[in-house]
Order: sequence, then structure tokens, then C-alpha cells
Amino acid sequence: MDALISPSLEQAREAVKRAVEAGCTCLLVAECKVRYRGRASSELGPGQRLVVLKQDGSVLVHRPFGHEPVNWQPPGSIVSTELAGSRLVVRAVRVKPHEELVVEVSRVDLVAWGRLVDESELAMHGSEEELRDALVEDPSAIEPGLKPVEVERRTRAGFVDALFLDGQGRLVVVEVKRGTAGVDAVLQLKRYVEALKRELGVDVRGVLVAERLARGARGVLAREGLEFRSINPKALSRAKRSARLI
Repeated sequence: MDALISPSLEQAREAVKRAVEAGCTCLLVAECKVRYRGRASSELGPGQRLVVLKQDGSVLVHRPFGHEPVNWQPPGSIVSTELAGSRLVVRAVRVKPHEELVVEVSRVDLVAWGRLVDESELAMHGSEEELRDALVEDPSAIEPGLKPVEVERRTRAGFVDALFLDGQGRLVVVEVKRGTAGVDAVLQLKRYVEALKRELGVDVRGVLVAERLARGARGVLAREGLEFRSINPKALSRAKRSARLI
């Protein structure tokens, strides 16, 4: 990896440009603003962040807290740079559907770049059924006070992964997904919640459980009054195995 510490914006721009053209991964620690336009829109004011430009064209912007990027663009994005006044502008465009992520950099603390090699396969831990069973055994992984009621409850909308009662006695529908849960998973959970509300005539909460939530799904989840819980399948599977050995 090559790196520049506290470069000028011109030096940083040349480094990023060369890295993108050479198909390298590039890291920027910078003071920047971020805006996104596409299926939705967002703006983030100035702050010190980590910007990651990957070899496959994906771009991620990380804040100093939390494990998920505050904004991102998928692989295959077209990345360009320019100097605009006192700003270095890094632009990542997705053609179809059209989305644009713009990072306006006012100061660069570090820029590092190089071509990374990683040919290993990811070993997934646990099927959705195994993850569901682990959550039923340890509902505190979702939230404290949950008590399991039923697994694979049949409704007019299909089979619910698991039903719980929360600490206030409300029925909770839990839908479990491996990896990243998208809009389809949110709408599936919505159908289960509405079906049980009609069937039982009681207040029903809906909780989607997965490793990650797709960006486009977050707004739909909030609009429908549903909830999301992030889990680590590997840690959950390890905890389940440990419990069996006690």
C-alpha cells in the first residue's frame, strides 16, 4: 500500500484518480460532506469520516461509530474526481437505476491505496431455520424480556418464523433472514403482522432480524412501523453450541 499523510487536495485528487484508474482499493480519512440522490435522497453535514473506494467500484462512507456505512454505492459504480474551488469532489454514479453519491472533501488527513488480493470463500454459519431456533432458545439476542410462544405459526399470509411475547405482553412477529434483508423481507413481515392483527384482534409488533438491512428497505420499515434487529449468525451459532455443552 502507498499512502500520503495530510496531502493537499490536489495531491489527494491525483492519488485517488490513479488508484481508481489502476483498479486499486483506496482509503480516505477526510473532513467531508455527503449527499445522495436516487431512489431516495439524503444529506450529511461536515464531519471526519472514512471513505472506502473498492476495486469493484463500490464506495462506502463510514462515520467514527457504528459498523454500517452511513451511505454507499454498489459494485460497478462509475467513480470520478474533480477539484471544485476549495473542495475535492468524489462522485460515484450508478447508471441503472440512476443513483449518485457525492462526497465533498474539505481536508484530507490520510489517503492510502493499493491492489488487494482476496480469493477465499466466505463460510456462512447457520441456515435461516438454525438461526430462528437459536433465537427461540435465546430471545434476549433480539431484546430483553421476550418469551417464545410458537414456531412456524400458520397465517393467511404464510408461515411466521416465530412468535414471542414482549415484556409488556404484546405479541411479536419475528422474521429471520440470512445476510442482508431487503424490501421484500419488510413487506413479507408486514403481511404477517396484518394477518395476525385481523385474526386475533390484538396489537402485534413486527421485528425483522438479519445481519444487515438494505438501504432501500430502511425507509419502508420505518413507514410501516416495523423494527429491525441486527444479529451476528456466527456468534449466535457459537453461543448455541456452547449452551449444548453445559
